[in-house]
Amino acid sequence: MNTLEPNEKFNKLRNMAIIFITILIVILPMLSKASSTKNENLFDDHNCSGVTHRPLSDFLETQGTLNNPPQFFPQVKDYVGWAGDNGVNFALIDYAGLANKYIKANGGPSLGTKVNGFIIECHLPDGRAKVTVTLLTTKALGFAQSIQNLIDNNFDFLNTPTIFGSKAQDVTNEARPSLGPAVFSTTFTILAPGAPLPDFLDVVNTTNYAPAKYSFKSATFEKCSNNKTKAHLTVHQEAFTNNLNEWIYTKGIVEVVDKKGENCTD
Repeated sequence: MNTLEPNEKFNKLRNMAIIFITILIVILPMLSKASSTKNENLFDDHNCSGVTHRPLSDFLETQGTLNNPPQFFPQVKDYVGWAGDNGVNFALIDYAGLANKYIKANGGPSLGTKVNGFIIECHLPDGRAKVTVTLLTTKALGFAQSIQNLIDNNFDFLNTPTIFGSKAQDVTNEARPSLGPAVFSTTFTILAPGAPLPDFLDVVNTTNYAPAKYSFKSATFEKCSNNKTKAHLTVHQEAFTNNLNEWIYTKGIVEVVDKKGENCTD
């Protein structure tokens, strides 16, 4: 098979995500060239007529509920994954603790994953509500796959080998887990204060919760696959919806580097 250039690889992956619009893992596109005008009305706290602090469980309990059964890494419930804007690496980080729940339910040891955070709900003048969710996760399972390998395997995520870390299924079979912290924050709109909160997959796959934005950062620690030196998987993703409710991607980093800052997945 011919090797695709990075831009071609990523465009093909993005098209697959569009085809499977209801799927669980979101492959984020390259930096958008569309209008980058934010809907400032959503993000202006002066528009709040009232503020409510909601239980974190209101959000966590709906994660992984959009697709049943799971489609990408069954039977781990589906949650958002990340692709670098250079089209090289894909990463999945257990920011909501779903992979750890799967491991424990299938006879594996708890990884000690802890998810803390808060939810603030702002009541808007038009009757809707602006919701801000922040998650602070420790010991989150993380791994990376090559986008070229995913293309070669017809996007069979479950059976495509990792280039860094281990999948939850492998951890249940005594593979070494790669862990690290993650910080996740998103703001979106719902129909009314107190309304059910969505699976984040639905937020990024539809315009139902626009205007919206998110930020995600994580660092997962393990060893390089090529020489066994210490390494880390870094993910940094940011996006917002513009006035046309189009997602504008302003940051898309997914990279695996060794302690010297050099690529270690070659």
